[in-house]
Amino acid sequence: MRFLRAFFIALFTALVGCFLAFFVGDYLTRLAHVPEMEGQRGMTIVFLCAPLGILAGLIIGIVSAIIVRRQGLAGFLIAQGWSLLIVCGIGGLLVGVPYLLSDKPPRIDGKRLELQFELRAPATFKIPDQPNGYSIRVSLYTENRQSLFAFIDWSSITKDSEHVTIPGKLPILTHSKSRSLLASIGDEPVASQFIELKIPPTPRKEDETWSDWIFATQRADLSPVPEPERMALRYRVRPVN
Repeated sequence: MRFLRAFFIALFTALVGCFLAFFVGDYLTRLAHVPEMEGQRGMTIVFLCAPLGILAGLIIGIVSAIIVRRQGLAGFLIAQGWSLLIVCGIGGLLVGVPYLLSDKPPRIDGKRLELQFELRAPATFKIPDQPNGYSIRVSLYTENRQSLFAFIDWSSITKDSEHVTIPGKLPILTHSKSRSLLASIGDEPVASQFIELKIPPTPRKEDETWSDWIFATQRADLSPVPEPERMALRYRVRPVN
């Protein structure tokens, strides 16, 4: 009977641990800015967080069933209650402690911020008429690490004989000392270029005005960009509700 009791307590606690692990993993991977590219964040939750939640639930359930020696239904409920309380407490700590220690998104007047930009590329870069997430990609690098992909406003793209202007935006989530955008158009090697941003770790009201045009100086492989192929970008910080 003690074996069956331990089995059912461990099984139910493992299920609860797996359930909590999805929510805790979702929060922690967002907090750590795990990239969404190619499903990296989703795979981290499914193949790392969920198994850890199941394992933790099994161990806690077995230990609780062994420690609580009271027999019958009352003993089962007490052991199950302790195991669930411990699992939920660990989940709360895994969310609460990182939140308290995390880098909170910067604000202006109590409002979160987003970076609005206009990317200007030479007219030789071909832009399809229909939206295509692989034709234009702009990602934010903070502290030399990719963190976010920008939203591209396809309906507002403009073209003339010399340039293609591509507007977009992305949220500002950290007080990073260095920020840059990697802009990619098409699959050609010359089409991925780094553009350094001059935004302070904590943006100020004066950062809400449009910057001057900033030109890319190097490609994704860190080789220099010839002047006729350079992209340019201007940006501003905007509070959002």
